[in-house]
Amino acid sequence: MKRSVTRAVLVPVALVVVSMTAALSSSPLFAQETTTTTTSPQYQSTSTAAGIRWDGWGPRVGVSLDPDQVWGGVHFNLGYFARDVRFRPSITMGFGDDITLISAMAEVHYVFSKVQVWKPYVGGGIGIDWIDSDDDDDDWDSDTEVAFAGIGGVETKLRSGVILGFEGRVGLGDADPDLMLGVTWSFR
Repeated sequence: MKRSVTRAVLVPVALVVVSMTAALSSSPLFAQETTTTTTSPQYQSTSTAAGIRWDGWGPRVGVSLDPDQVWGGVHFNLGYFARDVRFRPSITMGFGDDITLISAMAEVHYVFSKVQVWKPYVGGGIGIDWIDSDDDDDDWDSDTEVAFAGIGGVETKLRSGVILGFEGRVGLGDADPDLMLGVTWSFR
């Protein structure tokens, strides 16, 4: 019964996320031109085309609390669909506390672009968690849950062009870790 309810929630949520992404990426209302200056690192694409597009990718690693895990993953920089608002989906996998947790999240961040060196950002995400746990009688149980998170971090562009960041994430869903702390890198 629980899995049919989970699927009944996940399918509409996935359709809403995909349709909103498509609508926002093609809407001229959210279009902006990006400019290049020599005084601050640029995080937006140098292209004048606005919308969702490939702007790079990067690995991420860290630790989480409740469950106590070590995790790793990857994120994809898919452009800015409004002024200082970027779309950066991620996939992470955590191990520890007799639980394997795989999370796929569609994240949206507001980047405070007026800050010169270390750029803070805040945002949120919605996605799915797949949990595989070992209960007390040595049986493995798995479940799928809706994931929600509040996200915040800082990042800076290094001389090599790599963007280094530190991120915190507060889990708001039933299966989400209460707190995730990590380091991110972004490459073009």
